[in-house]
Amino acid sequence: MLLKESARRGASLLLVTAIASAALATGTAQAESRQSDGMPVVSTGTLGHGAAAGSRVTRQQVLDRARDWAAHKVPYSANGLSSPYSWYKDEATGGWYRQDCSGYVSMAWMLNQSRNTWSLRDVTTRISTSDLKPGDILNNTQSHVIIFAGWINKSAQTFYYYSESGRRVVTQRYVGNFNDSWLSGHPTDGYGAYRYNNIVDGPVTPEPGAEDTSASPAEAKVTGPADQAILNGQVALTASVSESVGTPTGAEFYIDGRLAESVASPGNQYSASLDTTELADGPHTLTVRAKNAAGKDGPMSAGSGFFVANKAVPSTTTGDFDGDGKADIAVLYNNGRSDAGKNMTTLYKFTSNGHGFDAPVKVWDNEASSAGSWNADRSKMTVGDFNGDGKTDVAVLYNDGRDDTGDFRTSLYEFISDGKSFKAPAKVWDNNDRTTGSWNWERSKPVAGDFNGDGKADVGILYNEGQGDDNMNHTAFHILYSYDGGIRGPKRAWDNNDRTTGSWNWERSKPVAGDFNGDGKADLG
Repeated sequence: MLLKESARRGASLLLVTAIASAALATGTAQAESRQSDGMPVVSTGTLGHGAAAGSRVTRQQVLDRARDWAAHKVPYSANGLSSPYSWYKDEATGGWYRQDCSGYVSMAWMLNQSRNTWSLRDVTTRISTSDLKPGDILNNTQSHVIIFAGWINKSAQTFYYYSESGRRVVTQRYVGNFNDSWLSGHPTDGYGAYRYNNIVDGPVTPEPGAEDTSASPAEAKVTGPADQAILNGQVALTASVSESVGTPTGAEFYIDGRLAESVASPGNQYSASLDTTELADGPHTLTVRAKNAAGKDGPMSAGSGFFVANKAVPSTTTGDFDGDGKADIAVLYNNGRSDAGKNMTTLYKFTSNGHGFDAPVKVWDNEASSAGSWNADRSKMTVGDFNGDGKTDVAVLYNDGRDDTGDFRTSLYEFISDGKSFKAPAKVWDNNDRTTGSWNWERSKPVAGDFNGDGKADVGILYNEGQGDDNMNHTAFHILYSYDGGIRGPKRAWDNNDRTTGSWNWERSKPVAGDFNGDGKADLG
């Protein structure tokens, strides 16, 4: 990814620095990882043969240095795109070099600084992919860079490469194919071939890999992400591989039948990084196929479904929406705006089957001409059995903005479950009356529970009342009670406006509901 100075692309989940440092320490006594906004290159290591950073480097040195990080499973920068970044140094390759894809290339080339994908162009010359030699790079200057390690079969356009791919995947060797649509988690046609201006031609030791013609096809199984997971950003794809004879040597990950990533290394566990922003939002299927040392492909694995949600982080909650005793997942999803400027929102349900979740089903949207605009960014979800029929329903506290007088307007809608789908949202309360007054959605945290024990869930709202003249933070809890005809309230059930509670900061509070004393009525925690 293009960064203004030195930061590089990351993944979605944080890798704790202490764990990363411990892992590096076990690889070699001289290995060390630090976090900083920047670190100087103080050495090119034993593989630099005493040369200064920025000196000429042979193709064999480039491969040896790339293999060193792969051998020590150097992880990606712990904070990804955010500073402080992780910097690595060991006896063989020297350092310090930033732990990301462009920092990895900078290390392999013995550069005097850790460049980014954009500034690597300043020390390289563009070449044809047919002219690639070990030690050259394939660079997508906007997102990612990999080290070309040699052709497997040039006529078939297959090759080895090394990459720092993301925070959940350590440095390792992969198999690439220019005929595939994807390469290292990005579109293949987005890469250009580049050669370092200070590289020295010469013989290189080919990539290791012995054949085993007796090995039978290996079988693979998807292990991550979880079936029907909701994903955004960069994620790790993982698989386990088994073989009755010999050792598996690689795995291929497919998205919707198209090859997304190929990993070449002996073992039983494989991982690759996927940038989900390159996929269309909605449901997709991941499958994996293994290879063995004889080059035999195993059978395609069973598919694992996942749902990409990159347009906006979805509002997600759980409940037994069909009343079968198993909790399901509901997702209120922001579909952006229509050409007419209407805010579009969809409610999806992932039904539990006891072993996982069925593919998401659209149970409501506002696409009909009679349905008004619905902005998911103005919605706060909570769930409960609001009509007492044994099935969980969805409630949404909605931000109606301000009226002409400047008062804040807020509404409560209920999506009642019929066991198979949800009825269209019905407005059951708003503050457009003579008694409630202004109600600021931004200061509201909804939570559902049967607070009066009548068998129907109510909606509680922890409300931020700001600071008083004494600079004390004031917070109140209001309850909207469910009954057969709709909603009563809100009733003020608690506040900290007394002599004993003291200041209560709403910003530091997360309400939860449950029957904590076992009296049949929900309490607030």
